[in-house]
Amino acid sequence: MKETLICKLEKHYIYYLSNSKFGFYILVPYKDYNETNITIRLKSNYEMYDLNKNDLSKVEGELINYYKNIDNYNITLILPIFYDKILDRIRVVNDIELYQQMDKNLGEIFNEAYKFLTKNKIKVNSNIYFINNDSFKAFTNWYVSRYNNRIEYKTVVDLVKENGSYHSYNVVETPSMNFVVGKENEPKLEKTFEVEVETFDNMLKNIEKEEKNKTSNAGFVSYILLGIITFIVSVGLLFAFIK
Repeated sequence: MKETLICKLEKHYIYYLSNSKFGFYILVPYKDYNETNITIRLKSNYEMYDLNKNDLSKVEGELINYYKNIDNYNITLILPIFYDKILDRIRVVNDIELYQQMDKNLGEIFNEAYKFLTKNKIKVNSNIYFINNDSFKAFTNWYVSRYNNRIEYKTVVDLVKENGSYHSYNVVETPSMNFVVGKENEPKLEKTFEVEVETFDNMLKNIEKEEKNKTSNAGFVSYILLGIITFIVSVGLLFAFIK
């Protein structure tokens, strides 16, 4: 993906990563933090951040106004921009094929964000935080329920509290800040086909599986050696009793 440095804040860089299908802004720490969680928010006014439609200086000003309020906190926030207007469609259409395509898109974004952050020597924790926006509630309910072992709803206030500085945070956007979703909130959609996608979640599961297999194999070898030793000692004791 093409990597563009938009500007430098006091504790973070704002980068724009893009390809032919989509782009996303990401807040990247360059001091104080070397470990983080990926956080994402879908915005209904995403077109105001689209560099294909707006002047760079105007977009930069909007981004600074948006990101400066969380610059003091360890919040690696992604704002995605899709060129095919899929964000507009998932706001008004409950369609499983559309949701699965969006799922695939988000998987690609998380993979690219993970690679970019680790390349910049930032350790990325496995859980992803999804900041709620009621404009996309039907889709985000479905998505968070689908990956509830890796992706969870958070509010900006939640994330600031985890940084231990809630009272100093200037709350600029507070729509439905306490919205929480459970499995039972998943929309009732007719599933037409299954799409297998390689998401950030699946990638981490594979890594964990490989590590678990290594540990299991090592344990299996240890049990074999222990069995051999036990057998030899038992035979020795048997001969000793016979004598």
